[in-house]
Amino acid sequence: MNDSESGCQSINWYVLNHIATTPSRNIAQRTVDRFNEAEGLDLQLFAPSYVVREEKDGVVSMKRIHLTFHYVFLRGRLNDIKQLCRMENGFSFLLNRSGAARYAMIDDATMRSFRIIAKAYENELPYYSLEDIDLEAGDLVEVVNGDFPGLIGTFIPKLKSNTGNIVLRVDQNLGTVAYNIKVSDVRVLEFARDSRRVYDQIDAFIPQLLKALRLQHDGKPLTPALISRLSVFCRRFEVVRLNNPKLEAKLYALLSVANSILGNIDEAARFRDLHNRRRQSMTNPATAALVMLLFGVNDHDPVTLCNGKTLIDNISVASALQQAIAEEYSYYLSR
Repeated sequence: MNDSESGCQSINWYVLNHIATTPSRNIAQRTVDRFNEAEGLDLQLFAPSYVVREEKDGVVSMKRIHLTFHYVFLRGRLNDIKQLCRMENGFSFLLNRSGAARYAMIDDATMRSFRIIAKAYENELPYYSLEDIDLEAGDLVEVVNGDFPGLIGTFIPKLKSNTGNIVLRVDQNLGTVAYNIKVSDVRVLEFARDSRRVYDQIDAFIPQLLKALRLQHDGKPLTPALISRLSVFCRRFEVVRLNNPKLEAKLYALLSVANSILGNIDEAARFRDLHNRRRQSMTNPATAALVMLLFGVNDHDPVTLCNGKTLIDNISVASALQQAIAEEYSYYLSR
């Protein structure tokens, strides 16, 4: 956005500096309220506290600072906010040095996520420089459970843990972090570039799906733990963007059968259709044999099972997973 007439009339969130002229509490909000009343406007101020990391004598501590003494966020038209900033009240624009727009702005979606974090921390915002965070290491996720529903940001998993932190890029080098988010509470929107996690997570789910498929085939109830694993997998991967037709064909087959086992018939049919659109991309015989096993058992189709068994038996060097698939074929075809 520039200072054109259309840009000045559109409503946006702007990042401002606010250096309080007096130490009075909530002075930024009172200043905006008086300005709105005098000018007949409705500028919206968002100015929580935030937390900074301090290190002294090798000891790291977190210090709470009132955001109104530094950055604040104001929603309104550019011309109206310019008028506010021309007054002697401590407000000034934060210039955008990394984009086409002159002033730093935040879109409504990002601000919604920003306020979700602030609300969860009772208006105390974990606030950091993004220089300390490797955003390329994470996946774009959406939180669906817990204290941060609706939050979208970059997930940084903790080593050997089922939790991680979600980093939200606010603007330029500003960011905030939501801590200790459970892996089961998020769904992946897009995996990080060149990430191996997507492959590892999909392969780790296959034995669980095979176990559930056998229980269903034998008319036995699934354990609560197994139902939870299937449900979490479906939720986490239902909207993920992989940009890899081969892997998508495999994933859609897993999602179709998992949803079928859980009784989500509409979702099972939707992912079956998505798989059918990608299945010509599958070139790995082991993957094709896995998919034929899943659909053959789920559809009670002995022809597909026999064809899949022939395919898996013709693989000369078999991995542990391929051997497990072959054993599943033997189990079903011997009954």
